[in-house]
Amino acid sequence: MAEAARHYVAGLSTNFAFDDTIFDLKSNDLAIAAVRHQLWLIYDDLQEHTHEGKWRLSEEQREIVVRIIMFLKNDNEYQWPAVPGWYTGFRPLIWLFTFSFGARALDRRFEFSDDENVWPFRNQEEVRVAKDDPKYLAAAT
Repeated sequence: MAEAARHYVAGLSTNFAFDDTIFDLKSNDLAIAAVRHQLWLIYDDLQEHTHEGKWRLSEEQREIVVRIIMFLKNDNEYQWPAVPGWYTGFRPLIWLFTFSFGARALDRRFEFSDDENVWPFRNQEEVRVAKDDPKYLAAAT
């Protein structure tokens, strides 16, 4: 999955190839399901394209994908709780109809608040350790 994300962001594969790769991967690992859900949000799954032009990631999206790739290439355990599927689907409506209060309360309940922008890592220290031991673009020894 990390390799597929890397290839898509580098423009080496299309969104359809990327989609096939991430959804063909079978796993009961909560990290895989959570990462798959986040990655699915970065591309159009109706029209084939590469990562360029209007489909180019925003800087914020790119940072998330880079963290995902670093996370998948390290030995960290995924520690975020599973967010129920109903909540993922209905969160925008809950946000709208409760003027954000209901969504914020449920975010706290599901511990899905990522104020430090470290997801899928749990804290800045895990990110720092992953950055200090890169699996890609590391200097040859």
